[in-house]
Amino acid sequence: MGDPDAMMVELVGRLECAGLPLDRVTTAIPTLHAMRRGLGRIWTRGEGVRWLHFPWNNQAVYERSPFFRAHQTGEWVAFRLDGVSDETFEIVPELRAAGYTHYVCIPIVFRDGKGGITFATRRPGGFSSADLEMMRIIEPAIAIELDLRRAWCLIDDTLRMYVGDEPHARILAGTVQRGEVMRIRSAIMFTDMSKFTSLSSTMSAEETVGLLNRYFDCVVPPVEASGGQVLKYIGDGVLAIHSAGDDDCDCCAKALKAAQSILKRVESEQSGVAADRCFRIKIGLHFGEVAYGNIGSGARLDFTVIGKGVNIASRVSDLAGRLDRSLLVTGTFAERLPDNAFSALGEYELRGIKEPQLVLAPTANA
Repeated sequence: MGDPDAMMVELVGRLECAGLPLDRVTTAIPTLHAMRRGLGRIWTRGEGVRWLHFPWNNQAVYERSPFFRAHQTGEWVAFRLDGVSDETFEIVPELRAAGYTHYVCIPIVFRDGKGGITFATRRPGGFSSADLEMMRIIEPAIAIELDLRRAWCLIDDTLRMYVGDEPHARILAGTVQRGEVMRIRSAIMFTDMSKFTSLSSTMSAEETVGLLNRYFDCVVPPVEASGGQVLKYIGDGVLAIHSAGDDDCDCCAKALKAAQSILKRVESEQSGVAADRCFRIKIGLHFGEVAYGNIGSGARLDFTVIGKGVNIASRVSDLAGRLDRSLLVTGTFAERLPDNAFSALGEYELRGIKEPQLVLAPTANA
């Protein structure tokens, strides 16, 4: 699909050339996204295009909008600003203050939700009958375009949510054949919750999900904020990487910063929490090569990350729990951060790894 912002500008430009006196256009489509129920764009004269995100908890706002009435009735909601009171819809005072004279909301029903498009003008007298007729004529074409945009968003959002940025991009680029592998040098992070089984054993399923979400809220934002990618949730384990590109040291520095931020979040999150609901975390960091690969059978594949480096990071995380440590790194990781202070804990045999691994812990001032 093309750039949606550019497409919005192109749409407005063509409608203006056809004679529509536009000063504001918005579109809205339903989405499948963990953080929002819908996505929109708004173009205003002199300001260009910006995105609109409609969160899941905005039902009250939605019910005070023209879209709600349009979706309920299946009919256009159109009004001149001099003919309605500020209480009619929540948006009316905003439109009036911005100098708009006429507003039109056109509902569009999709297979899995409702959206639409709105037009507004500042022209004295508002839209003419010919303007409204033109909107009627172009409504089917706009509905088709928004449906195509909605379908692409569903694919893009769903893949991104469930497999992560890099795998999502590779899948959409056509990497879907079983056995295809691509190797990437990365700082590899594996996090785990200490004693999760015993901690969750007395909880209901809903309480366990709540515990896991509290934990993931401590882990995921620091990884993403530092440019890393969360690739897998494995029970209470999280696998993430910071790709090296041309700079091994930089990716390790970002991974270490993310790990330290995670530990601070965990400590802060526990404040005021009952003792039987508190959790501890263990993090293992390693630098090495990971392989993106399509594995599975038939038409049921998993785009996953495999390799010795992933196994080492996981085993170092396990070791952190046994040594009552929150964060451990391998010698391979630490040697790429010569300006950081680490204390060597010795070489350890890790399950499934042939060579003993030097394991270190960041010092207090690291």
